[in-house]
Amino acid sequence: MPKGSSRTRPLELQHKALLFVASVLVKTFLMVLVSTQMVCGSTDPRALFQCGPNAAYVGGSAAAVAVMGFAFAHYLIRLKAFNRIFATMMGADFIVTAMYFGVAFIEPEPVAAKTMIWLFGTWILGMLLAPFESEERIWKKLSQYGGIAALGALFTLHFIPGFAEMGSSYTVGMMVSSILAVFGGGRQK
Repeated sequence: MPKGSSRTRPLELQHKALLFVASVLVKTFLMVLVSTQMVCGSTDPRALFQCGPNAAYVGGSAAAVAVMGFAFAHYLIRLKAFNRIFATMMGADFIVTAMYFGVAFIEPEPVAAKTMIWLFGTWILGMLLAPFESEERIWKKLSQYGGIAALGALFTLHFIPGFAEMGSSYTVGMMVSSILAVFGGGRQK
């Protein structure tokens, strides 16, 4: 095989499915974490069992993310528009998911609601927009890395006491930067 030919060869269907399943599983676990914080008041695993009838809301939220993710994945991995951009798009998605995951573990209370908003469909919007203008590499790179940097900056504001009180006012910025990061990841190498 000539050098560099693996870059132009698209991922096989099974590999795409495996990457997407891993992403959805992490997002489902993240939903359990933040919905336990929202419904039961703590991220301690014992709180889920002491939560009583509210535990059904946690299970329902996790099931909604899993079903939505797997249903979306069933169609997305088969679309030809995603063949050339799938790897970079999923890379950007994993970075954004890891950022939400890390902050949800460090400081779950201020970001739990924002993470739930992102998990209930905002991440899918970024993937749906990813195939558009996939040839415009510089703008897509700027969008991806700018979105990741902006999301990191907005997450950092949660840890600064003066900005912590204004947490809900920059929720839209977090959602837009998450969408832009995954959108920017949808570029051809």
